[in-house]
Amino acid sequence: MVILLIAYDDIKTVVFSAELKADLSKDVSFGILGEFNSYNTKIEAEAWNLPAVKINSTLDFNITSKWYAGTNVFYVGDRKAVESSITGQIGSFDTVILKSYFDINAHVGFKYNEKFTAFLRGNNLANQAYQKWVNFPSQQLQIVVGANYKFDF
Repeated sequence: MVILLIAYDDIKTVVFSAELKADLSKDVSFGILGEFNSYNTKIEAEAWNLPAVKINSTLDFNITSKWYAGTNVFYVGDRKAVESSITGQIGSFDTVILKSYFDINAHVGFKYNEKFTAFLRGNNLANQAYQKWVNFPSQQLQIVVGANYKFDF
């Protein structure tokens, strides 16, 4: 049995964020974003599921005029969450720490023309079994093959 717990609170957040984006050339762009958060709650004991640290980096490049590729690497720090457990008729709620996670995504694509593009994308290439929220595990390694077609309207 799963119990859904919804908590509302007035949270004051202090965020220090730094971002750097650069076009290293006509065909290569790089970006990095770091976010450091501090939460102050009024009612709840913690700012549930909110990480203190998030870091994200992207690299995109054109291989040729038709081929492109890119990668996204990110890190999300530890979060505190509430987990419910049922013992008979009495329910209890425990604070659990969701461990930080690191993930890598990459893609490669081919632009046949202005309307048609085919791509190959890999998600969670580190193949980690992390939880974004308590008892909601992420999917591990994923491979996606697809195509886009743009219609004229």
